[in-house]
Amino acid sequence: MKKGIIKAVFTLSAFTVLERTIGFVFKIYLSRQLGSVSLGVYQVSLSVFYVLLGLVTSGIPLVVSKLTAKYVAEKKFKSAQSLASAAMITGVSVSVAVCLVCFLLKDILGGLFAAKESMTLLLIMLPGSCFSAVYAALRGNLWGNERYTLVSVVEVVEQVIRIGVCIIAFSLGFDKMKSTAFAMLLGCALSCLSCIIGYFALKGKLSPPKGQFAALIKSALPITAVKTSGSILNSLIALIVPQLLISSGMSIAQAMSAYGASIGMAMPLLYIPITVIGSLAFVMIPTLSTAKANGDKESVKRQIENAISFSITLSALFVPTFFELGEAIGLFVYNSAESGRFLSFSAWLLIPIAVESITSSMMNSLDLEIKSLINYLIGSAVLFAILFLFRNNFNVNILSIAMGVNLTLSSVLDIIDIKRKTQIKLSFIPALVKSVCLIFPAILLNRWLYALCFALPAFFRIAVAGGVSLVFMIGLNLIFATFDLSMFVRKKEKVSKKKAKTVAKTRRA
Repeated sequence: MKKGIIKAVFTLSAFTVLERTIGFVFKIYLSRQLGSVSLGVYQVSLSVFYVLLGLVTSGIPLVVSKLTAKYVAEKKFKSAQSLASAAMITGVSVSVAVCLVCFLLKDILGGLFAAKESMTLLLIMLPGSCFSAVYAALRGNLWGNERYTLVSVVEVVEQVIRIGVCIIAFSLGFDKMKSTAFAMLLGCALSCLSCIIGYFALKGKLSPPKGQFAALIKSALPITAVKTSGSILNSLIALIVPQLLISSGMSIAQAMSAYGASIGMAMPLLYIPITVIGSLAFVMIPTLSTAKANGDKESVKRQIENAISFSITLSALFVPTFFELGEAIGLFVYNSAESGRFLSFSAWLLIPIAVESITSSMMNSLDLEIKSLINYLIGSAVLFAILFLFRNNFNVNILSIAMGVNLTLSSVLDIIDIKRKTQIKLSFIPALVKSVCLIFPAILLNRWLYALCFALPAFFRIAVAGGVSLVFMIGLNLIFATFDLSMFVRKKEKVSKKKAKTVAKTRRA
């Protein structure tokens, strides 16, 4: 059983890294092809599309996977097949309804966008939600049957298809924004087809959905609400921020350029370190849930405190490089100084992003999903209050500050709820203080090294300054004992004591 879990985690992690690497390379290619203005227009439509997609698919795969695993364990294979059918019908029905509403009200909804092209792109992508609904149902069934590799391969295939379609369409001279939206639609369609072929190739079947709709919908609704809250926030930001920029004196093109450079270009770079923290959350959640189920309170507290400390320390390692070399990184990666300046100003967001990511996962493991949603909504309300406060003198740096306040407040509220539930001792606070203090000498080192390497090409200047700074930060963290290895030390001590008792018994015998 343990080997199976380790194999599954390794497989999923490997494919996740591959998929995100391909996606990041595609983002760089897309930003250079579209430019910041067109990328901003596309990013707005994509944010709204993800909200509508979340309404269709976010809760279904998780519920189907859980119930499928239960049915398989009980050898109720027809029930698992009926569940997949019910999920497919439910998802497609909701998707069709969403598509019809959007098409019928396209003129009214189009008025919400700062750029009219965003609505056109959204309408191109919308049918993809129908294909994704089918894919989500089958993916949930495959997860429940522990067919992780097939699902991972299909997701990588979707990324490759999108990139291939864009490259071909761009080379043939088609409209780049519409081609990008069509690539999303085609990626959804072909990933759905690939999943269907794989599902039936593995002898999967579908049965009449008798008695499955009520349980499916009841379980999926709260999960969907929690999962889509983040997407809804992003879509509201996508709709409101360009309007605020325009009301503050920018033209539509300038507003979309600023939005594209900040959210479309800079933010994906900030989320790169969070990939490791996401993997930590994925691996930690099952062990945390097991410890909770077994009543091992000390293990639960130790895991939570160490995970938060590690997330803070890891994210802080990258703050000096992004802060000092942000503009150089933006120019090198995207050929956009504007995105680089936002990256530099927003480097501090790494820490609240990391903490919010890990604490929200913990809340789910501790059966505090509703509390997590409430905390997130409180943070979001403060975010929009800040945006409204600066509505007459708005710029993207205000957005960065508002996002930081939102994430920090949500994280603090999550930690308060976690403390009430588990009585943790907040031992990660010293790690936070130390990490913040260590950032400042690393920034000075970055500045000095980057100036010293003035004769080198841009890539090597960034690599040398950033790489040495990263090693320097790791060294400082080790010297000041910011990395908390107590979990491993305690385990080792327990093992040693156990061995000692065994040896003593052997000698007595």
